[in-house]
Amino acid sequence: MLRSDIQQKTGLTRKAIEYYEYKGLIKPNKLENGYRDYSNNDLDCLNKIVLYKKLGLSLDQIKEILLNGKKCTSVNS
Repeated sequence: MLRSDIQQKTGLTRKAIEYYEYKGLIKPNKLENGYRDYSNNDLDCLNKIVLYKKLGLSLDQIKEILLNGKKCTSVNS
């Protein structure tokens, strides 16, 4: 899935998605042309991040939840 698809499905901005990638919350594959290819797992993680942010959790708290849940396998400690 390309970033435009992810943006549409999550409502997140390009900048937010890149930030979560930078923070290690998602890790899309990079295609030969340099585009990012987001998996369904990335989509699930981003949807969870959106939900947790709406609940008022900090990014550190969200990262801990995602790490403990082990559903978002790209989360690095």
